[in-house]
Amino acid sequence: MKQNSSILTLSVFFFAAYLLLPLAAAQAFSLSDLSSTAESAQSAAEGTSLLSRAKDVYSGFSDCTENLVSAQTATMSLVNPDSTSGLTSKLGSIESESGITKLIKMVAFSESMDSTTTSSSLSDKLTGILTNPESLTKAKEAYTHASSAYTSGNSSVSEAKTLYTEIKEFISSPSSKGLSESLLSGLSDYSDKILPFIIENGPARVKTAASIADTLKGFF
Repeated sequence: MKQNSSILTLSVFFFAAYLLLPLAAAQAFSLSDLSSTAESAQSAAEGTSLLSRAKDVYSGFSDCTENLVSAQTATMSLVNPDSTSGLTSKLGSIESESGITKLIKMVAFSESMDSTTTSSSLSDKLTGILTNPESLTKAKEAYTHASSAYTSGNSSVSEAKTLYTEIKEFISSPSSKGLSESLLSGLSDYSDKILPFIIENGPARVKTAASIADTLKGFF
């Protein structure tokens, strides 16, 4: 009788264990699944943050370039009034573009004015020109644009260099696996095209902005 009781107890024990096994497995799976979900959410948040920063860099350098072009065209109109209509026409055609295409053309347009606006003789030319309130007002506006271009451009180029490395490392890391195609594509566009363009062309635009601002500052 005692033996039967022991057998019955063991049977109940094994039956209970049998019932609990799926529950334990389910709990283990649930914890693993939750951990994986948390890691994916963290990676997505990191990728989204990088993309947001990249967009800010692009926006900052675009502002830099537009302000610089405004400073340069104003300066050009002071030292060579006959060039105004041609510059306005070129700028008008560029303004019809958008995105990175517009930025590339704006940078090229800015570069085309460097020889005049960064010339060592610019100060001497302006000395004989900035003699009335109208010309001084235009020069002050050019100075404001050049200063703004320098500030935003300097910050954007510095951040672009840092961000380029961070995005490249993120994309090549296991953290990027499983992210949405649109997020990865956006990050790749910036790391492969936009940021390298800013890193390559930005320093010269910042230098030009600083040169114009320094020259004009001496007249106020």
